[in-house]
Amino acid sequence: VYFYLTIPSILLFGLNEFSVRLPSALFGSLTVVLAYFLVREISKNRLWALLSALILAAMPWHIHFSRAAFETNVSVFWVALGSLFFFRFVKSSKSWQLIISLTSFTLAVFTYNALKIFIPLWLVYLVWQFRKKIKLPKVLFASAVIVAFPWMLLISSRQSLNRFAGISIFNPQSAVMLTLEEKFRETRNQPLIIVRLLHNKPTAYVLDAYRRYASHFDSNYLFFNGDPLRPRYRVPATGQALWFTFPFFFIGLYFLAKNHHWPILIWLLLAPLASSITFETPSALRSFLMVFPLAIAIGLSLSFVVKILPWFFRLLLLLIVLFNFSQYLDAYFVHAPVHEPYEWQGGYKELVKRVNELMPDYDKALITDSRGTAYIYFLFYNQYDPAKWQIQVNEAVTAPDKFGFTTMAHLDNLYFIGEPCPAKIPEDKVLYVCTQEKNPPTGFLQIGEPINFDNGQSAFILFAKLPAPAQTLSY
Repeated sequence: VYFYLTIPSILLFGLNEFSVRLPSALFGSLTVVLAYFLVREISKNRLWALLSALILAAMPWHIHFSRAAFETNVSVFWVALGSLFFFRFVKSSKSWQLIISLTSFTLAVFTYNALKIFIPLWLVYLVWQFRKKIKLPKVLFASAVIVAFPWMLLISSRQSLNRFAGISIFNPQSAVMLTLEEKFRETRNQPLIIVRLLHNKPTAYVLDAYRRYASHFDSNYLFFNGDPLRPRYRVPATGQALWFTFPFFFIGLYFLAKNHHWPILIWLLLAPLASSITFETPSALRSFLMVFPLAIAIGLSLSFVVKILPWFFRLLLLLIVLFNFSQYLDAYFVHAPVHEPYEWQGGYKELVKRVNELMPDYDKALITDSRGTAYIYFLFYNQYDPAKWQIQVNEAVTAPDKFGFTTMAHLDNLYFIGEPCPAKIPEDKVLYVCTQEKNPPTGFLQIGEPINFDNGQSAFILFAKLPAPAQTLSY
């Protein structure tokens, strides 16, 4: 879905970074508005609605994924929109509101993979929760036609199955089987029935998924340091939420339960499920659905606290909030650009420009693909003709790797090599592009200055065959 959403902005502003990121920023902003209206739908507490929207707007997690082209950000908008209209349908029984709700849920499924698991569970819960207030046959029929049928077609596709096999805990990369085998070796002479009872595949996989699920509620992950595996999904020394919200989150959970706002709690509990069956956890990307109920829980807590605090403590709380948010802005705009910049694949724009300038003097280029998908940047920054590219795709696509991912081996006379430095044997009329990780052996000449990250470290270095020394004639 996200690709189609970029069409209007590209049509208006051309193919550039701004056009690609604009839909994410727009839908992220609209999600903040939906937070206000959804809370107003389930409660008359206007202060709670305002604070929930404000917390979501200022949450590092939400800002981070709204400022780049992340599909998961748009998927949260669809879920929030669908939930809002479902709640309204429960009150009004108007069919058009149900249609908008279910259509939004279907769009969420087609926007991001994690929603293939969340949406069916969420919809089943909503129907069950409000079964006494809705016309059940009508809702079940509409759900089957609008949501279930497209969902089944999507999850049964080869692409979806390959994707799940590549990232799930059943992939060898999860190390579940290796851990199980290690336990077998350590049991020594224990009775086989005891060994099988305590150490078996169902138990191992369930416990692994449970551990991964619980990791998404780790306070260090949520409030202090963020995603531990992917620096791209966080800013340095900053949690997915601001640290001042740590106590308010738990207070908010209490008030949600006390006031029987079960849908918000169930949303929060269901949100990390898809992430918990993958081998990279906790994942800020795959559990991004948590951001919405997280903000609502914190907003509810704050709406209670600010009413009972004296003015002095309200002022103190405001100063703490401003200080914490200032810390985040410093981390985002000052430190993040130079902290592990390779995570944001910097340097590619300059690389494309440099290669374009040099290629008239070379027959082909061997370009490192060790950081992944280098071909995309050459397509994007050169505004490559899609029709011309589609002719090459089937021949250029590589075999799936151990995670089920494919890439492109070449684009015209540009060849992408999955190692830090493809410069092995010097050849005439060949341009080589390496990362800073490994320089080539002798026989190569560096072409120009290195292309640097924002922190001054080398991102790419270009080489060519060292010219043979000129021979001197003697008389």
